[in-house]
Amino acid sequence: MSGPAKIVLGVAAFVILALAGVGVVGYQKGYYHAIRGGMAQDEGRLDVAIGYFQRAYDRNYNATMVAHDLACCYSLKNDRKNCFLWLRRALATDHAETVRKWARTEADFINVREDEEFKALIDPHP
Repeated sequence: MSGPAKIVLGVAAFVILALAGVGVVGYQKGYYHAIRGGMAQDEGRLDVAIGYFQRAYDRNYNATMVAHDLACCYSLKNDRKNCFLWLRRALATDHAETVRKWARTEADFINVREDEEFKALIDPHP
């Protein structure tokens, strides 16, 4: 999805949540920060994205995709240590197989895909 489309979708989702009376809950659960993080990541502002994603994760430790998005950002920064830390957190959820599926082909992981640690996390039983 392109950056402008993601922005429109994010704003629409926020408005719908607000109209449905869950705007405050959405904010408390980190959805607002996750959306802002996604927009910043799409714009290549990785440090800003990491800040938003971190705030979203701090509000909702069960946010599998936020941990995944943090792993993506750190991979794009070529920071393997933090990439694998966040990838492990995403894999420690009930959605581990989905995370593995996406990580195998996602362009954000191109910097780390050949790393042995990445391979061990994504394909633990080759």
